[in-house]
Amino acid sequence: MLFDEVTDLIDAHSRDELERQLAELKEEQEALTAEYDVSSLEEFREQLAEEHLSAADVRERRNVIATWEAINTELGLVKHALHLYGDVVELSSPRTDSSSTLA
Repeated sequence: MLFDEVTDLIDAHSRDELERQLAELKEEQEALTAEYDVSSLEEFREQLAEEHLSAADVRERRNVIATWEAINTELGLVKHALHLYGDVVELSSPRTDSSSTLA
């Protein structure tokens, strides 16, 4: 399933588009760390348990956690796509040399 998602990304986007997407996702992640003054999702989760928050604050933070997890998932997929981009493109393109065709 992971490979399917990665190859779908590669099929739908150029390397440049994936690199831009990676930068955008990193910016979103950095914005969350700055907004909540934490260095990671794990630290943010620890604050959730430690601080005395209202029910509304807890709901808001759970939404932020879901967003952060989605960003992390997308980051992982885009990184895999960039890492495998050349190999997948090469394997999916038709061979043009005569030794690769059956006679």
